[in-house]
Amino acid sequence: MAREAVAAPHPFAFEDMVKLAKVTDYQLTPDGKAVLAVSRARAELNRWQTAMHVQSLSAATPAGAVSQQLTFPERGPRQEGQDLQPRLSPDGTKLAFLSTRDGGAPQLYVMSLAGGEARKLTSLVSGVAGLSWTPDGQALIVDSRVYADCPPFPAGEACNRSRSEAQEKNLVKARLIDRLFYRHWDDWFDGKRSHLLRVSLADGGGQSAVPLDLTPGDWDTPPLARGGEQPWAVSPDGKELAYVQNRDKDIASSTNHDVWVVALGKDFVPTGQPRNLTSKNLATDHSPRYSPDGRYLAYLAQRRAGFEADKYELKVYDRTTGQNRSLTESLDATVHEYIWAPDGQRLYFTSSQKGHGAIFVVELSGGVPVELNTGDTHAIELRKTADRTSLFFLRGSLSHPPELFRLDLDAAGRAAAPAVQVSHVNDAVLAEVKLGQSSQLFAKSQDNLTVHSHLVTPPDFSPTKKYPAVVLIHGGPQGAWEDFWQWRWNAQLFAGAGYVVLMPNPRGSDGFGQKFVDGVSGDWGGKPYDDIMRSVDVLVAQPYVDKTKVAALGASYGGYMVNWIAGHTDRFAALVSHAGVYDLRSMYGETEEIWFPRWEFGGDPWNSEQYDKWSPSRYAANFKTPTLVISGERDYRVPVGQGMQFFTTLQQRKVPSRFLIFPDENHWVLKPQNSRLWYGTVLDWLKRYIGGTGVDPKVLETAGTYAR
Repeated sequence: MAREAVAAPHPFAFEDMVKLAKVTDYQLTPDGKAVLAVSRARAELNRWQTAMHVQSLSAATPAGAVSQQLTFPERGPRQEGQDLQPRLSPDGTKLAFLSTRDGGAPQLYVMSLAGGEARKLTSLVSGVAGLSWTPDGQALIVDSRVYADCPPFPAGEACNRSRSEAQEKNLVKARLIDRLFYRHWDDWFDGKRSHLLRVSLADGGGQSAVPLDLTPGDWDTPPLARGGEQPWAVSPDGKELAYVQNRDKDIASSTNHDVWVVALGKDFVPTGQPRNLTSKNLATDHSPRYSPDGRYLAYLAQRRAGFEADKYELKVYDRTTGQNRSLTESLDATVHEYIWAPDGQRLYFTSSQKGHGAIFVVELSGGVPVELNTGDTHAIELRKTADRTSLFFLRGSLSHPPELFRLDLDAAGRAAAPAVQVSHVNDAVLAEVKLGQSSQLFAKSQDNLTVHSHLVTPPDFSPTKKYPAVVLIHGGPQGAWEDFWQWRWNAQLFAGAGYVVLMPNPRGSDGFGQKFVDGVSGDWGGKPYDDIMRSVDVLVAQPYVDKTKVAALGASYGGYMVNWIAGHTDRFAALVSHAGVYDLRSMYGETEEIWFPRWEFGGDPWNSEQYDKWSPSRYAANFKTPTLVISGERDYRVPVGQGMQFFTTLQQRKVPSRFLIFPDENHWVLKPQNSRLWYGTVLDWLKRYIGGTGVDPKVLETAGTYAR
């Protein structure tokens, strides 16, 4: 039989990207397998759909082995279901997860890993947002929104249901608001509070379980903003619950999240009054984790109140002595995720280091943290077997979407060998495409600092040719471009369209020391702008870059910087501003997290001149560069009015411009069909002004109505 012809690899394009799967979460089973949360694009539904898959991690498993689907949310009544957040029971026999397979809000399900149907445990009117098992495996703790003025669950279940149903049926949809923080990211608050509920496997028989409210009161647990990864934990003996809460009255201006603990009695019922372990720290504390023996409670903490991008330190609280100390004070980098070693004598954590992710280990006894491995890393988990301890994590790069990796450790807890990839969900798709090569580029700032950038060149790159270039500016502003895979600003997709891609890390970028991070605050259009321009100087000095065909693109703070660029230089041939801040005074009154502009601009607009100094709107008379503006109507962080103001000004200035608005997207464009239009519109705009391959014009026809 003749072999089937295999198509030659081709440059990476959007249609290739939506063939790829997102591996977003995982759990390790006792028998050497991994349960993976795998999301695939469903174009006909205009959404990504997540289901659980299982894959063997045995050394005998051939590389590229395909995972097997374990759950089937698409078999629900509307085929739109999602199965999310897999969590393995302590004995490894059951899998809990959240699902929307019944067509409503996410609910808690549990199934046997031996097979059979999943059992639905909750029917909460607000659904479930997060989950974890209790140490004995007899119950789960979930996060759900409830009316604080209803009686606590279980007595308050009927009250919550009737209140929610009445609100849903009310033909008047007006909102009456008495205080700030009335909306966040893309949700309006509805009078409910986030609480932790205990759901027992023994409750309810074949029906839904009856939850018990563990954190009653008129506070959000965890906080609605910046609560950290899994912001609660139960001690190994099941006698204490630690959780994150912010009890400040003005939470729109507060970052004072604290770690609270409450004693638990029989059936995990709270006894006594909660205690605030971090009351002396007025900045953020979050992500509590008990040591395996229960003596210590670790957590992450910042020092400066009101500053969301302050350095996070890894701290441990000794529950026996009451001593509290930092393990990473000497490390000039912020801690992202962390996990205890099985023996409780060390902790592993991730951090950013000069444009790359890194894994560190630090001893409980103290000492300097040691870097073990470099690479974009998240969702870390340890597994101890008879012959070794291994660290597992999800890892991607600029040329590979995240997959599951394993790093074997020696007896001292250090890396015994390089990390190896153990899942291969996307190998087949990647074999069909050509990807660009990534490297690094460095520039010198005006004050002689090194400014790092990632550089990605087109497939089949030739240094003797001239290429157009795009400069991607990251958001935050306290963020960073690392060697990781992006779905919304994918460097390979731009490279596949024929562009050299520059991804600079100017002042404010994480991973270059806290002083470098602090350098953007109060100086949004100052040194960070100059850092970017100097990086572009180095870019256009390369013989393969056509300096007359360079565009700048960015979102959020990156969009702000594009707007700032529009009023300060005409060196770019085209601009793309997504969710960009245009007028800082009006932005202050539209956004939700007031602590952010107060810190960044030295107070409120009526007592700080920085709002005027750094507003792109003040330089509208200089706008000349063709500009594409993009906004989401459900974006409450940088509301759509900012994009409207910018576009209106461009039009009045007779600057070539276009405005793309997504009524159903927030700060990010998440739906596959919307993403197709986003990339299509952006690439079409770039082709007009700097060349490149562009897109099929039919993609733009999906935009609906045009303003003529």
